Amino acid sequence: MGSTLSKKQKYGVILFCVGTGFLIGGLYFDGKIDKKSKSQQQQIETDNQVQSTNQERDVTQGYDQVLQQAKGQVNVEFQGDYLTMNSINQILQKSMDLAKPEYAIITLENRKQRREAKSKFNSQLYQQLVLDYNEQVENLIERKQSEFCQSLQITEDIFQESVMQLMENGQFQQFFMIQASLRQHIKEAIPSTKTLTLDQLKQIISYQIEIISSNPKDLAQMIQTLSASQETQQLIPLAVNTIIADYCYEKFQIEEEDMMKLMQNPDNFADQTMHNLMTQLETAMYQLMGPIS
Repeated sequence: MGSTLSKKQKYGVILFCVGTGFLIGGLYFDGKIDKKSKSQQQQIETDNQVQSTNQERDVTQGYDQVLQQAKGQVNVEFQGDYLTMNSINQILQKSMDLAKPEYAIITLENRKQRREAKSKFNSQLYQQLVLDYNEQVENLIERKQSEFCQSLQITEDIFQESVMQLMENGQFQQFFMIQASLRQHIKEAIPSTKTLTLDQLKQIISYQIEIISSNPKDLAQMIQTLSASQETQQLIPLAVNTIIADYCYEKFQIEEEDMMKLMQNPDNFADQTMHNLMTQLETAMYQLMGPIS
């Protein structure tokens, strides 16, 4: 039992670091759009409800077929007793793909609930909804990963031990980047409806730096709550990401999936002002997370 707990604690540290990278990466790629009129916003909410209903139907239809198709696209290879980096990468990617339909349903529903709570200044309910959301997403990803490994006849222990072996062999940075990229990839489950400019992106990043630096009450309370145990600490960067995303939506009417499109344009990051803003953002983030680590 002791060795298993130690193994899971180490794995949790990896997830915590990946979560931090996910947060910083996600914040880099935010943008601003003009605020919609009330009627336009109502139409967006209606479209999201229809989309959520369609995705919920898709979750229950043809999952076994999708799972079998995913299995056929993974090449399971071992190096000694452990899975290769390539196999781990493929398993993680396909697990994220399998999680996408449910991720979209969870995200759209929780957004509606927590933003309603935030608009009514119900801080306690809002905090709980943020926590519930990130726990649901993490549990979903873990469940899909476990299901997919099981379908490939790979035990959870073998998968985790293979990941730890890579870490101990000095491939932490490579695995970190893969995980951070995949956590952005899952956002594609919800189509973007916005087109953002570089100037809008700069304005949003400046606002995010302002939010992180000011450490508002809901952000501080969430960090304090999740800092209580090692098990919940790994949710901190993800919960912070959710709260900051809500601030950005409140001010600029953007969603996380809208940020994704900017990630695909490396030209955005050749701009010196952008480079400076990203450096400031990273510094602010590490200062916020510093007392936790």
